[in-house]
Amino acid sequence: MIELYFSLSSPWLFLTLLYNNKCLASIQKENFRLHSENFLTHLKQILEKCHFTLPQINRIYFTSVPSGHTGLRVSLAFLSTLQVLNPQIEIYHINTLLLQSGGESCLSLLTIDNQGNKYHAAVCKQKKFLLPPRIIFKENLTELKEEFSNFPILKNFCQVDFLKNFQKLKKDFKLLRKIEEIPID
Repeated sequence: MIELYFSLSSPWLFLTLLYNNKCLASIQKENFRLHSENFLTHLKQILEKCHFTLPQINRIYFTSVPSGHTGLRVSLAFLSTLQVLNPQIEIYHINTLLLQSGGESCLSLLTIDNQGNKYHAAVCKQKKFLLPPRIIFKENLTELKEEFSNFPILKNFCQVDFLKNFQKLKKDFKLLRKIEEIPID
């Protein structure tokens, strides 16, 4: 079984290729505003290094929303194309804020604007949302921090091990029958 994990939902690029649950190659690097330029290049490098091709991939696990517009467009274009190449491929997704939590209790944040005034936010506990994802402004973040003061804050995947979190939450990813099932708002 060949599986690809990837995330383009934050300022980070994450790609991992697994064969029978063994990690063959992995990339986790800051990639602010460069997803469209770098995703396919790094994917090609990983596939060549491991001697596999796109049609050989059996399953894909990826982060869906919330996401930057470019990261989501690149992800959807890639997945749609791959479904044409391999209609049997299984595609699984998970909310980006939940992946960032790694199943732990936390306040999970992704910065939306360059000024740091607006965030995608959720409060996570034991692989579930206590407070579902929403957009909040900087001035409301203080209230949220006070309300959940015993929860650590994870922001923009800083110091998060993508591979570890993918593996912890693998059973919580949702299977998509069609790309159109991905919630995009």
